[in-house]
Amino acid sequence: MILITTLSFILNADVISFYKDTIKTLSYDKTYSLYKQSNKLSQEGISYSRYANFSFDASYADTKAKTLNDPFHTVDISLYDNIDIFGKKSYQITSLALDVKAQKSLLDIQKEQLFNSLVDMIAFYYVTKEKRLLNEKLYSEQKIIYNKLHKLQLQGSLSNLDLLRFKNTLTALQTKLLNQKNEIQKMKNQLNLYAPNKKIPYLESKLRYTKNDFLSKNPHSKLNKIEADKLLVQAKSLHDNYLPELTVGVAYQDINDPTSYGNNYNFTIGIHMPINSGDFKEDEALKVNALSKRSKAIEYKLQRKNEYIKRFQDYQSALEQLKILNDNLTDYKKSEKTIKVSFLKQYVDFNTYLQVLTQALDVKERIIDLKYQADVQATILNNISSGVIYE
Repeated sequence: MILITTLSFILNADVISFYKDTIKTLSYDKTYSLYKQSNKLSQEGISYSRYANFSFDASYADTKAKTLNDPFHTVDISLYDNIDIFGKKSYQITSLALDVKAQKSLLDIQKEQLFNSLVDMIAFYYVTKEKRLLNEKLYSEQKIIYNKLHKLQLQGSLSNLDLLRFKNTLTALQTKLLNQKNEIQKMKNQLNLYAPNKKIPYLESKLRYTKNDFLSKNPHSKLNKIEADKLLVQAKSLHDNYLPELTVGVAYQDINDPTSYGNNYNFTIGIHMPINSGDFKEDEALKVNALSKRSKAIEYKLQRKNEYIKRFQDYQSALEQLKILNDNLTDYKKSEKTIKVSFLKQYVDFNTYLQVLTQALDVKERIIDLKYQADVQATILNNISSGVIYE
């Protein structure tokens, strides 16, 4: 049991190592890291603008008149700052922080989809590889039988038609082997694109986590909650829009009009408070939309439960069918061996021989399919449940 458990972890490490290399190749984490950095700078900019939202004005005027002997000029310079004393812009920072969380949930969804696709590709690669080995063995055995039949045909004990039918069956099997070889090479090349210089890993075969472990990882549900929270933040911002802002400023006027009082300075302080009843209506609409979003939480939980049920049942069903087929595999092998002898002694015709061989081959290929069906579900359930694929 210790050896099996240790082996399971080693194989899992191989899958995760392969997956991590794929993540690196596709630059998932790097893209997210750059987004976080950009988002952080935006938050700092908004925080700074709460107290340092400056505006600068300058103007120059030259005045001439018939009654004036000399023209005069006026220079106006002013500097103003709008201060968000009640933190009206803080909602923007909260919204940006939620954007980071939403982006992480979207990344988790992408990673999960990528991991599932990789596991399916790896399983298909090994299924095709094992089936090819099975067909190669069958082809070698049938080639030997064909040589024996050819001798019988030369002796006149077998008709040309029966020999030709057997040869045609061998040709079809040979074509199948060639297709499988090309498919294996194609899958290997595709997997190597994702993780260059990495061996294609094996999959897990045993479940190591519980249903609750799996259900606790639900990036779709998390993203839905974040989107609802963002709507509530937007609603709060509209509700607080009527709160005032403080305006402070200084101005200087340089004037050389001899009839004026000369240069002057002033300091201004004011309150700006928008009044818009439409904001309150939009505020309520956003709250309703947020409630609608949150109501979908049950739907996402049910979807996750349904996914677990399907994967777990596929895993269980594969194991149950494997047991039945493996228990009866000896009988199929025995019938396969017997029919070969009977066919060479011409106790049975070609159709009966081919039917028995096809049944035995179908059982062996079905065993391969079921084995990897169980492995795929075990690997996906384990690695989603552990949360390692989201790290």
